[in-house]
Amino acid sequence: MAAEIIAFPEPDRGDRLVSSIARLEAVLRDVERVGAGDPGPGLDQMLAAMERMSDQLVDLACLLLDEDAKLQAQSAFRCLSDKIAETRDTFDQLGGRSYP
Repeated sequence: MAAEIIAFPEPDRGDRLVSSIARLEAVLRDVERVGAGDPGPGLDQMLAAMERMSDQLVDLACLLLDEDAKLQAQSAFRCLSDKIAETRDTFDQLGGRSYP
């Protein structure tokens, strides 16, 4: 009996890239919408959008960059996430508001 080699299709990186860019564009529209109004009351929305944007940028980095660059991008976005959390804490202390 001869062994038959089965060729599985490789996931199309182009589809993942287009999908990731579309999600990033949606986040940017949210930022523009919130930024068009008074950004003070929408601070939590802006911070949440920044977190979603960083997640999308990490996804893009994983598709486009080599391993070393991916690790650097992930580290940078972890720092950004920490800064966002600090900003929320400071805002909560100043205004007594809590956010998810």
